[in-house]
Amino acid sequence: MKTIGIIPARGGSKGIPRKNLRDLNGKPLIAYTIGTALKAGCFDRIVVSTEDEEIAHIAREFGAEVHIRPDHLAADQTTLDPVIFDAVQAVRDSYDIVATLQPTCPLLKPETLKAAHRKMMEDKSIDTLLSAVNDPRLAWIEVDSEIVPAYEKRVNRQELPPYFRETGAFFFSRREWVTESSRFGKKIAVFEIPENEALDIDTMKDWWIAERTLQSRRIAFRVDGNRKIGFGHVYRQLLLANRLLDHDLRFFLDEAHDSAIEVIRGAFYPLEFGKREEIQGRILDYQPDILINDILDTTPDEVLPFKEKGIFVVNFEDLGTGMPEADLVINALYESDLPYSHVYTGPDYYCLRDEFAHTRPRDLSEKLNHLLITFGGADPSNLTHKSIRALGGWIANRAIRTKVILGLGYPEEWETPLREEIANRKVTDLVSIFRNVKSMAAEFKWADLALTSYG
Repeated sequence: MKTIGIIPARGGSKGIPRKNLRDLNGKPLIAYTIGTALKAGCFDRIVVSTEDEEIAHIAREFGAEVHIRPDHLAADQTTLDPVIFDAVQAVRDSYDIVATLQPTCPLLKPETLKAAHRKMMEDKSIDTLLSAVNDPRLAWIEVDSEIVPAYEKRVNRQELPPYFRETGAFFFSRREWVTESSRFGKKIAVFEIPENEALDIDTMKDWWIAERTLQSRRIAFRVDGNRKIGFGHVYRQLLLANRLLDHDLRFFLDEAHDSAIEVIRGAFYPLEFGKREEIQGRILDYQPDILINDILDTTPDEVLPFKEKGIFVVNFEDLGTGMPEADLVINALYESDLPYSHVYTGPDYYCLRDEFAHTRPRDLSEKLNHLLITFGGADPSNLTHKSIRALGGWIANRAIRTKVILGLGYPEEWETPLREEIANRKVTDLVSIFRNVKSMAAEFKWADLALTSYG
């Protein structure tokens, strides 16, 4: 079965002047659809239908054939049906499937287009196949001058029945159904595409979204977190991820770090985990533009395979043998004079969590009334217990209200001896224990003095 892809592109765009030729992140808009069709590899011919000589030239430059349509088919009121029929009639060969590919959908991926074509080829019962996104929502329509709901039951969006919205990216038709007035056959199906590929540029806002999307990068976060090393690495990378939401992000973790996995999963970021020796292969399969390692000291084997693939490697808290090989190293906790221009050290490079950045400073208290004791997510040296043992008498003598905050990784078996220590020091009425507190900034602001770990 033979398939022809037809890209209708006239020169008289009004909403965005000369839209099809405008430079979008380094290429004319129409070049994206041509490139997607070529990479999909499922078309016997790709033809641009236009009345504009400049569009025709650019189309040829990017690998498409061109059909110059008559002027009457380039008017504002002209629909696509006669334009596609005219192009099909103009080609000499006969085709079984005709695909309309809009030049205004630059985010469509070749593999999505190829999968849709495969469905059309395999399911002979389908006459017409449309690209669509499932976009259920509570909508209203006007009937006889009255506004009425376009839904049967008012429920949460995720509980609404499917509501498919055409994206315009592609429109496959069997050749026998392509006429001057229609491209629809008897049996119509939709091919659901991801929301991030569904943009059809019609306004300058659409253009801005497309440009930002095309400029986005694929970023892999490789991070460790457990009772031994704590969970600061995990929370730091979540902070960075929260600042990089307009990029394609994915976390990669050792399956043994189950608590860290739950933290990432709870933040709803894409996540992969497996055996430690499998992680490198998983990251390479993801093909990121940037790899961020927050796993303490690295080796060259944990850096060079990625650099060889052109991946930019960023390491945090790294004093290992892989550190000189990375593209960028951030060691905020380690003041040093390392002779490397790509290594940045000291507190200026500390990643401050949003809750602290947006909390107003408090005045220093002349009297110590409130004490905060907290040693991160794991406290592997059990400094919490040691602090209570050392300061219990002082807390009692001064009647200092004290909060002890235990992190996610603080062992449960340590908590009972900690409470016994508090009781032995006779400060049960002064010391309160909390676990895995969500808003640490509020707790630090409450305290007149905080006893905590560095970083």
